[in-house]
Amino acid sequence: MFLLPRQELLRRAEASQARVLVTDAHHDPDLPGLIRSARARGAATAQMATLLGDFTCHGAEHLLVQHPLTLFFELEFNRTPESPRFFEAQSIAFTGNIFFEPTLNQLHGGYATREAFCQKYGFDPARPLCLWLPSAPDVRDESYALVARAVKDAGHNLAVKLHPWEYAFKKHGAAHPWGLAQSSDALWGVTAVDEADTTWAYHFCDTAILRGSAMSLELPFWDKPSLILPATVTTGLFAAQASMVRRCSTLLQGPEELPTLLARPLPVFTPADYASARAAVRLDPAQGPSRDAYALTVEALQGILAGRGAGIRAGIQGNEADLRRLYDPHVTPELVRALKPLRRLQYSARRLARHLV
Repeated sequence: MFLLPRQELLRRAEASQARVLVTDAHHDPDLPGLIRSARARGAATAQMATLLGDFTCHGAEHLLVQHPLTLFFELEFNRTPESPRFFEAQSIAFTGNIFFEPTLNQLHGGYATREAFCQKYGFDPARPLCLWLPSAPDVRDESYALVARAVKDAGHNLAVKLHPWEYAFKKHGAAHPWGLAQSSDALWGVTAVDEADTTWAYHFCDTAILRGSAMSLELPFWDKPSLILPATVTTGLFAAQASMVRRCSTLLQGPEELPTLLARPLPVFTPADYASARAAVRLDPAQGPSRDAYALTVEALQGILAGRGAGIRAGIQGNEADLRRLYDPHVTPELVRALKPLRRLQYSARRLARHLV
């Protein structure tokens, strides 16, 4: 694995004779040209999921998409200029998301026990460990202090997992992404875990506290309950996503509810509750044992290398109605309500027409 400056990465990719080029699906000015160049020299190209609700098609012929709902978000909710390129794909595989899988970071050490983790950060291992995951709007907001105070007043440990951009700020010293003079953990007087320890914090925490966001979809993969505060941006979408994991989460009206909630025993959910939430964002095979996103991604790439396509969904190229039918069974009423009024009407009308044919 190489971590390279952008221009060096592009140069190496252009010169590569690899049979398949795999990129992510973020908005990026360089990816369309890189994919065109790879296709021109005869390589297969694929893009893979990093987020459920954001997948920018840059012209790869094979798409490794997290879940059919990703198609809904792109074709009905986001509607970017690139969204119609889904209809150009030769094959689509629903692979889950490798970034959702509960993979512990053992490249930079690790912890044999919860006690060892707590010792590093000065936590009492006999007390519950609450993991606070502030989103961008929280870092300058009084809600940050309200969460910290509620956890400490309840006698629990408070660990903070910072936004990735704040970890970059602490490591590289560039301008703070939201204009602070210091990182939010220093501003609000709390203990942030090191970036290399974030997966261990997921593993050892007893509950997570977070703002409604895409992050709410990840905690069920760690079998961890969430206390979810209402979103302050993209409220309809994030509320709908929070509803997808409600079987293993507690949805709050605001941080002022935390003191009462934390005074009681923390919520406990069953393995079936977590499995239900995971199934909302990762398709299991119709037959056979459940497989994680790593296995599904490798299977899709093997199909591409063998000339079969991504494999799970092939032959949809140019068939708009068939592509849209893939997500219809998974769209909840909350997701429909999250659409803007005109888009909601258009989606409902098209869905009705699709199922009358």
